[in-house]
Amino acid sequence: MCGIAGIYNFNKERVQISQLKLMTDELIHRGPDDDGFWMTPDETLGFGHRRLSIIDLTETGKQPMNYAEGRYTITYNGEIYNYVELRDWLQRFKYQFKSSSDTEVLLALYDFKKEKCLEYIDGMFSFAIWDSKENILFCARDRFGEKPFFYFNDNNSFVFASEIKALKKAVPSIVLNLEKLQHNITENYKPGVDETFFNNVKILPAAHFLEVRNGTLTIKKYWEIDLYKRTRYVRSSQYYEQFYEMFSRSVVRRLRSEVKTGSSLSGGLDSSAIVCCIQEIAKRKLNTFSARFKDHIHDEGKWIDEVVKFTAVDNFQVFPSGDNMVKEMQALIYTQEFPVASASVYAQWCVMRLAKEHNVRVLLDGQGADEYLAGYDNLKYFAIWELYRKGKFLRFNQELQYFKRNFGAGKSVGYKFLYDPLLHLIGKPRKIYDKGYTLRERLKYAVEQELPELLRYADRNSMAHSVEVRLPFLSQQLVEYVFSLPPELIYQMGNTKFVLREATKKILPPAIYSRTDKIGFAPPEKQWIKSDDFKAAIEHSNEIIHKSGLEKGSDEFRNFVAGNFISAFS
Repeated sequence: MCGIAGIYNFNKERVQISQLKLMTDELIHRGPDDDGFWMTPDETLGFGHRRLSIIDLTETGKQPMNYAEGRYTITYNGEIYNYVELRDWLQRFKYQFKSSSDTEVLLALYDFKKEKCLEYIDGMFSFAIWDSKENILFCARDRFGEKPFFYFNDNNSFVFASEIKALKKAVPSIVLNLEKLQHNITENYKPGVDETFFNNVKILPAAHFLEVRNGTLTIKKYWEIDLYKRTRYVRSSQYYEQFYEMFSRSVVRRLRSEVKTGSSLSGGLDSSAIVCCIQEIAKRKLNTFSARFKDHIHDEGKWIDEVVKFTAVDNFQVFPSGDNMVKEMQALIYTQEFPVASASVYAQWCVMRLAKEHNVRVLLDGQGADEYLAGYDNLKYFAIWELYRKGKFLRFNQELQYFKRNFGAGKSVGYKFLYDPLLHLIGKPRKIYDKGYTLRERLKYAVEQELPELLRYADRNSMAHSVEVRLPFLSQQLVEYVFSLPPELIYQMGNTKFVLREATKKILPPAIYSRTDKIGFAPPEKQWIKSDDFKAAIEHSNEIIHKSGLEKGSDEFRNFVAGNFISAFS
């Protein structure tokens, strides 16, 4: 895991090492172990790199790295989890390696397959490769957007970096877009997957690559979830066995490391499944890290204890507070470079810091499962409504009963869904279906449009503390498999993530397997903002908003965030 930066001047102006160093100095938290720089012979293109050593801790893993007698040069951030398998495969085609790093494997794979190399990678990444023979700058980002890639592009230059603050060192004209921030304050506006809150700063979207040839930039999508692929087995157990095989393989690959490894543990199904899987297949002593809250409604302590007792892992806990969040908010915002949506981002920040304090450099985490296994409450409705639309009335009525049992007799799936088949037939579906009509369509939207924001939070929070987060649920093979399954394996008998529950039933504590509620790292935000310190901080933020020519909104937390955002980047 690292920080990357680069400058490509089309106007033949020379890149200065000092420019690149200013950029990488802003990324030192992403790579505290080493730095490196490289430039083309004419000095119109330069790469910078900050290294967090995880695999191949020797000098042979140093970046920027050259390959094929200097034809290719790379600056790379991420991990290729299947690099061992790829290296063995490439050696059959006479490729040789001087290091044990995944970086060199990536370079060889690019030499062999060019842009199609991305199809072979199980990993998280953002990188830039210069091909000196073809004079092509090739940049790419992983399928889900785990690793960041920001860029500035005009007629004179193309500048990229892992974080916006590094871009600003090379392009001082980059400033905060106050109009977008105003929309965020009053309307909870969120930019698109390729946009930021800074003028002229773009994001290379997840699952896209970018090429620069002769000053011309081209962006293409290289991967997309297939909604029409289907997997059918005779026995239901086969679905669960296949899921567990893929999931456990993903966990094993993400344990590959030459430094101390641990896992977050929220007490929910996802992180519990990871921790239990590690104990089941790796048989290693594991450090786990959790956020707890003194407000019992939001506290997951009893569920965390269930997993700890069941697995005998070591568990370290932190108790985030509203007063501490007030003190650290500007630092958090400066790290994030985007307004944060809730106090849960701060809770995650605290967990990452806790891991660092215990010298853990790699942390496995359960993010990603909620989006494609319908973990969020609003996705339950899509699963139930779909049964009605398909005429599966017996199962529909059964699910209504499970819904009331699990979520309370006062809960309701509404009644407007009764008109959905007719509304869809005449081309006027309800607004709730703007993000997808079927369950699969809605889950795809969650993965492609909503997940990247959460992955950005995780990347920034972890890298702020020089910790690498790895996400076993975001294996391409596993995600594609789940999207090919019958919908009843996603939601059944009032349970979300049904296939995950059944696949991991044998390794989970019974109480975790049976959980139907969901909390996660959800602080008592409404309680926090009632404190005197928080109220004073909100009022201070309102003053900053006013002095900037903006208007405060009705949401006090968003006002609090916006004031700190302006202070951090003015």
